[in-house]
This record gives sequence, C-alpha cells and structure tokens, in this order.
Amino acid sequence: MSLMRYLYSRVADQMLDKLANMKMVKFPALVDNYSFIKFLGIAERAKNGKPLTEPLGSTLDFKNFQDLMFVPSMFPLPDGTPLDKKVVIGKKAKKPMELPVPFMIAAMAYGASVSKRVKLALAQASLAVGTATNSGETGFLAEEREIVKLYVVQYNRAGWNNTPEQLQQADMIEIKISQGASAGDGFRITSERIDDELREHLNLEEGQDAVMPARFPDINSVEDLKNKVEELRELTDGVPIAVKIAAGDIENDIDKLLYAGVDAIVLDGAQGETAGSPEILINNFGIPSLYALVRAAKYLEKKGAKEDVSLIMTGGFRDAADMLKGIALGADAFYIGYPVDIAAAYTQLNRLPPGASPTDLYLYDGKHTELFDIKEGADCAGNFLKALAEEMDIALRCLGKDSIHKLTKEDLVAMTEEMAQITGVKLAYPIHPIH
Repeated sequence: MSLMRYLYSRVADQMLDKLANMKMVKFPALVDNYSFIKFLGIAERAKNGKPLTEPLGSTLDFKNFQDLMFVPSMFPLPDGTPLDKKVVIGKKAKKPMELPVPFMIAAMAYGASVSKRVKLALAQASLAVGTATNSGETGFLAEEREIVKLYVVQYNRAGWNNTPEQLQQADMIEIKISQGASAGDGFRITSERIDDELREHLNLEEGQDAVMPARFPDINSVEDLKNKVEELRELTDGVPIAVKIAAGDIENDIDKLLYAGVDAIVLDGAQGETAGSPEILINNFGIPSLYALVRAAKYLEKKGAKEDVSLIMTGGFRDAADMLKGIALGADAFYIGYPVDIAAAYTQLNRLPPGASPTDLYLYDGKHTELFDIKEGADCAGNFLKALAEEMDIALRCLGKDSIHKLTKEDLVAMTEEMAQITGVKLAYPIHPIH
C-alpha cells in the first residue's frame, strides 16, 4: 500500500468512527435549521456580549425578480431606433431633476460607509452615463459636488453638512427618515475611528464621537414633516424634495408623505445593504423590495399620485433586467449601491494581503483603504454603468418598445402562481385541473 493510500484509509476510518458516534459530529449547524452563519452569530455574541452587527445586506433569500420573464416581440425595433431612457424626478417641482438613465448611485456616505477614495471614484463613475450620485448620511461633500453633474444631498438626522449654502447646491434633497437595512436605528462612530479629515468634514471636536440619532429632533409628526418639506423647497428654490423610508406600513406611510407634499418617495426594501447594522434589523425588519414596489405603485395609482410623485426604489436591484422589470411594475427610478462598489473594487482585490476581507479595501474603517486606486475604480464602475444602460437598450429593442415609459405588466409573464399573485402578472402557463 502506498503512503497516500494509507493516509486516505486512516482518514476514512476516522470519519466513519465519528459518524458512528453522532454525539461527536451532530453540532447545531446540522440540526434545527441552523445555518453556518447563524452558528457564527451565536459565537460572536457569546464572545463579545453585544448585539451582532453585520455589513452589507440580509443573508435571507428574499423573493426577487427571477420568476418574472419578458415577452419578446415578434417585431423587434430596427437597429438604430432612438430609445428613450430619460426619467424626470419631481415633475411638479419648480426645478425637476432629469436623469438620462433610470438609475442613480445610492447613498453611501463618506465615513459612515465608504472611504473618501471610493466616494470620489463613484462620483467620477457617474459621469459615464450622466446620472446622479447621492451624498449619503454625512451630507454634502465639496469634492464630490465638484465632480458630479447631478447631486442628491441627504438631509440627515445629525445635521451634518446641512447648511443652507450646501443644500442650495443640490439637484435634489432627500430627507433620510430610515432605510431597509437598519429600519429607524441610529449609529455611532467612536472618536478613535475618526481621522482628522473626517473629523473636519463632520465639524467634530477632538475626542468627540459622531452620533446619528434615531430620529430628527424637529420632525415628530406629519405636520412637522410637511413644514420641513416646505422649508427645504423654499430654501433650494424648488428642487425636488424626496423622503427616504424603509418599506414597512407602506400605504399608511405613503398617505403621510403625500400629505407632506413630497416630490419623490424613496422606498428601501428589506434587502438594502449597509456598511453595518444590527443583525436583528437586517434579517427581521421591513418588506422585501418586490412586495414593496407592487404595493406602493398600486397605492399611488389609487390615490391619483402616480404621475406627479416619483417612486424611486432601492434595495436588491442588481442589474438592468431587475430595473426594467421594476419599471414594468410601476417604479420610476432606482438607486444601486453594492453592485457599483463591487464593480469599482473587483480588479483591485488581488492587492489585499491573504486573509483580508474585500470590505477592507473600500469601507471607511477598512484596514487597507490606501490600496484603492481612484482612477481604476472610477473606470471600472463607469464601465459597469455604461453596460447597464446598453443592456437596457438591447431589452427595449427586443420588446419592440422605444421608451422605458411604455413598459407595463403586459410585457411580463410569471413563472409561478405565487409570483402571479404577488405582481398581478399573467402566468406563463395554463393551469389545468387535477382529476
């Protein structure tokens, strides 16, 4: 017997011995629907005695768009047919924001989320398709504003960079009430994690923590929200005023937002990503984006507000097909975040030392953010955005549609009865009675 065969034999014998005594191998990950991630979560809580916080989005398998398929036209559009992908956000606003494509770069805040290098790379990438980028919760960033064509500034609960002079440079203001990955929770960045540059950006004293409260101190009712919308509209001379909320009590929340007079609703599904939020919120709060979109679009139609109030969806929209299906179901535009991060960073991951997490390259408190090259990241992310736009063109031509605004549920079929019930889209197959 060769040495290798002998070793294999010994290993096999040991495995059989273990399996014969299930008490040795039947740890929690093998019973009672424990995933490996659940097991690690228990271990982390046991070690630290603190609520588990996770980066990115939920680990749950939410219902997504893969059970919807487009119906190709017998008469696709000829090559060279002009295609309309433009979207106007805030049609009734004095200064509506016109997007050349129906997607924007999501709110990923410098410091609270990504590094400044990544933030500037994504700003440069937005120019590849001329779309908007969102400041995120740390608010107006002068270097970002100098780069981008269209800039959405989040009006945040901490008051960071919410000065009149800064807000007046925005193409849209987004009042950030909550988000899908963290519901209505706040956060704290401890002073030892804040470098001098970020401290200056947030106007903090030496040794002061950066604290984002759970709610606005001056927005405690629907009337307060209405007053704030009117205040910001007057301050900015009529740019669209949006409100971002986690998808929850959708119909009642929309009633409140319509009363407040918003120009756009940003609805963040439960699978929205974040730099870090409590696991209990990530996996247990909110409504997944597909359900939220269908409910919101239906209710806006019922209230007669669909044409006047823009519905911007975010959370789990990863490619052109997801977004086009979302438009057919009633969305106007989308924010995309994590996919753009991946696009910006993927060619640079090989620079990380062995054992390092990919997030070490692009999150603010990552251990190797200095390795991220801004130009390379901007080029790759820009290429990704251009590819999304071109894929939309391909799909429109095959559907025989010269505009995204002509997409409807009739352009889709559902692959399951459940998806048909959720969306109101017809089934791709007939249902035969069982005899």
